[in-house]
Amino acid sequence: MKRTLEAIFRHPFQLLMLIVLLPMVGVAVAYVMVPRTYQSSASLWALQRYFVIGSTGPESDLLSTPAQTQANALTELLQTRSFVDSVVKGINIAPTLSLGSTVMNNPQLLEESLFNEISKHTVITPSAYDLFEISYVNRNPYVAQQIVNSIIANYGTQGLALSIAEGRNLLGSYQTQLADAQTSLNDAVTAETAYARAHPNLSQAQLANDPRYALLDTQRQQAQSTAQNLHNIINTIQQAINTQGSQAGTLFQVVDAPQVPYQPVSRTKNYLIGAGAGLIVALLACAIYLVIVVRRDQGVYWAEDLQGAVAYPIFMQVPNLTSNAISLLSAAKMQDQAVLIERKSTVNSLLEN
Repeated sequence: MKRTLEAIFRHPFQLLMLIVLLPMVGVAVAYVMVPRTYQSSASLWALQRYFVIGSTGPESDLLSTPAQTQANALTELLQTRSFVDSVVKGINIAPTLSLGSTVMNNPQLLEESLFNEISKHTVITPSAYDLFEISYVNRNPYVAQQIVNSIIANYGTQGLALSIAEGRNLLGSYQTQLADAQTSLNDAVTAETAYARAHPNLSQAQLANDPRYALLDTQRQQAQSTAQNLHNIINTIQQAINTQGSQAGTLFQVVDAPQVPYQPVSRTKNYLIGAGAGLIVALLACAIYLVIVVRRDQGVYWAEDLQGAVAYPIFMQVPNLTSNAISLLSAAKMQDQAVLIERKSTVNSLLEN
């Protein structure tokens, strides 16, 4: 520890240079490696919760706000390749990503790079009960605006299509079941009517007490109830699909359209990260430098060092001098030097004579 402190006080300039210079290098690296980027944003007003049309009609997360449900739906869409492919279609985004020739010449790698770019750098944030924001960062401000516009347009079409897709599938299934139920109902009605006509001598009260007729009537009621339930479900689904509509205006409304950003995104955070990394490297370099200096130092500073350097015991040690004693010794030394100079001058004069 004593040698380490001695090394620190003997090499303050070198250590200070490392601590100052390396963070500056980190900032310079961040400036060169992190390019200027531009963020384009849009604000959308959720007109309703994002829901999927199921067998009971619109099914949604009632514990979340409309903005949260739509933000979640759009975030999930951005994790699908088909949606991202639709977003980047017609936009010259590849040259803004500094991709290598290997990636540019390989369609599969290019598609993977574009998917990662859009899915990772697009941020969907619910900012209020009905308001949510879409933002995207790119080196080219015009490309950033085009991407946000494309996300809004594709969300309006594909979001609605996926919302009613399950409903349309269920609608076809229930319509098939309704047709079968209607056939069963017609058969049950025909059987009940035929049994009544086959027994014209039985009154209505007697038919009601007839076990066979009662069974046929029960079967007819069950078939009628099944057909009615299926008909109600179909009406519910169809009404939900009609209410949802086919236009994005029924799902959301653009409040603030994306604009071309002219001010780049602040890189202060990147500079701070670069400076912090440089400072960490500087501290490690200082530690390594001190280890090297301490191990190479063969000087004797303390009695313990002398005992380790020679095999003889120490009988006497000059005590540490105080500042006053050092001042007196310095003054005496200067006085002795003055006397010596004066004597030398006298001797020289005598020799000349």
